[in-house]
Amino acid sequence: MTNIQLPRDQTKPALDLLRLDHRSDRLYVPHTSNDSLDIIDMKTNRVVGTVPGLRNVKAVALTPDPSIVFASDGGDGTVSVVNVSELKIVQQVQVGGVPDAIEYDPVHDLVAVSLGKGKQVALIDRQSYKVLAKVDLSGEPQLTDIDGKAGLLFIAIQSLDEVQVIDLGTRQVVKTYKGCDIRAPTGLAYDPDLGKLFVANQIDVSVIDTVLDKCLGAVDISRGTDQLAINSHLHHLYAASGGSKNLSVIDAVSLKHLGFQGTGPTAVGVASDPSTDRIYVGIGRPGIVGVYHDP
Repeated sequence: MTNIQLPRDQTKPALDLLRLDHRSDRLYVPHTSNDSLDIIDMKTNRVVGTVPGLRNVKAVALTPDPSIVFASDGGDGTVSVVNVSELKIVQQVQVGGVPDAIEYDPVHDLVAVSLGKGKQVALIDRQSYKVLAKVDLSGEPQLTDIDGKAGLLFIAIQSLDEVQVIDLGTRQVVKTYKGCDIRAPTGLAYDPDLGKLFVANQIDVSVIDTVLDKCLGAVDISRGTDQLAINSHLHHLYAASGGSKNLSVIDAVSLKHLGFQGTGPTAVGVASDPSTDRIYVGIGRPGIVGVYHDP
């Protein structure tokens, strides 16, 4: 394991959802307590830049342009368009609510951001930066993932023990998954090759076959899981569990638990690089990103 030290905080460090861009070998780390976005060069495992002025930043969505990302700013109800090559904010889009999880949809060329207190998802045109619509949800959304081939957004609704699916073309909720051992869901991960949706609960991961519309059971993990990540090369699922201070590794094909790796306290975000089989875990309390290798 390698530790990457992030810029020091004036307060207690807090990180959020990681995003990896293999095109530029960059890892984006929302440094929530610093109101900034830290940028790590994955070849050197060093912080190579920081974008300030992102109030209570939560997450990042990539776009077709590797220099431009969208960042959700939970502190002021905006989504910032960021030029990461120039380390500056290009524009801020007012969406209201508390922007949190954010995804780019390549099918419809738009950005979808969940609005926690608003029980909505806002849809932003990637090129004009205009809010096109807001889709109402049954409850307050947690984390999301996207089917980038079908233009479908999966959203965890923690308060109702369910996952809703939005067709981003029609801008409608088209399906709701209930049962399947889903309880107070947080993170989601979708494996498009397997057609499987993984849902992080309090102590396990529910698995849904979205092709057959069938529950495949649940796999035990640890407490306090937030973000999930899929390795598309190995078809392994990773869950960083802050409550249990470890990283769980699950085979997405056989659904067998492959083991744990210790992370220390407050493990939150997780990202996977399928080209190197490295796993990146944001660990809030010491303000670091841990780098692991999947054997």
